[in-house]
Amino acid sequence: MKYYGYRLGLASGLLAAVLLAGGCTKGCQQRVSHLKSNLVGLDRTITLYAYDGSVIRVWDGRFQVEAAGGSARFIHKGKAIYIAGTFVIEEK
Repeated sequence: MKYYGYRLGLASGLLAAVLLAGGCTKGCQQRVSHLKSNLVGLDRTITLYAYDGSVIRVWDGRFQVEAAGGSARFIHKGKAIYIAGTFVIEEK
């Protein structure tokens, strides 16, 4: 019985991998990206700009970002970072 459960799990995993890798539409790929972002974060570069266009600060790493309106928040090295104003969040 243990062997049957292992085979069923393996077959289910392979089927999911094939569907995600080969048969994904743009919308499907976006949902997978959102799921990955929510679970482990995505590699991103976040750049905060001053009013004159000069760079104030840049953060690189794997972040889960919550952006709303003109602000965003994320955790970097165990600290919660809140930014507002002009910023760019770039996925790598």
